[in-house]
Amino acid sequence: MGSSPSWDAVIILIYIIGMGYNIILHRDRVAGHIAAAYIALAVTSVISSPVHEFFIGNKIFLKQIWIQSNASPQMVSSLIFLGLTVLLASFLSVIPTGRKSDNLGFFELFLYSFLWVTFVISTILSFIPDEKRLVYVTQSNLMHLVWQYHVWWLVLPAFLLIWSGFRRGSTSRV
Repeated sequence: MGSSPSWDAVIILIYIIGMGYNIILHRDRVAGHIAAAYIALAVTSVISSPVHEFFIGNKIFLKQIWIQSNASPQMVSSLIFLGLTVLLASFLSVIPTGRKSDNLGFFELFLYSFLWVTFVISTILSFIPDEKRLVYVTQSNLMHLVWQYHVWWLVLPAFLLIWSGFRRGSTSRV
C-alpha cells in the first residue's frame, strides 16, 4: 500500500522551488516577482468571473467561440493568477532598471523570496471555498500558518518593497 505525500511536504517543495528560483535564477529581480503577483491578483479579481462564464459555456467569444466544461471558479481563478504571475514575472525580469542597488543581500533576498512564495500560496488558498479550505488547513500545519496570517502575507511584501525603496533611495543620494 503506497502512501501519498502530506500537504506539508507539498508546501515545503513549493517553498524550495519558488525560493530557489528567485535566489538562483533571478537574484536581482525578486521585487519584480512580487510586483507581478500583486498585478496578477488585481487582474484575476476582475476577469476571473467572465473567464469562468466562458469556460462553462455561458459566454460566447467573438459571437462564435465557446467552451463547455466543468471548470470550477476556484480553478479558473488559480490558473489565471498563476499564469499571469509567471508571465508578468518573466517580462519584469528582463526590464533593466539601470540601478546598481538592485543586488540584494542574501538575507533580504531570502526574505523577499519567502514572502513572494507565501503570498502566492496564501492567494491560491483564498480562492478555495471556505469549507474545502478548512479541510486543507486542518490537515496541514504549514497551510494553517499561511492561512492564519493571510492578511499579513498580502501586506508584508508591499511594506518590504516600500521600506527597501526608502532605504535604497537614501543611500543612493550620497
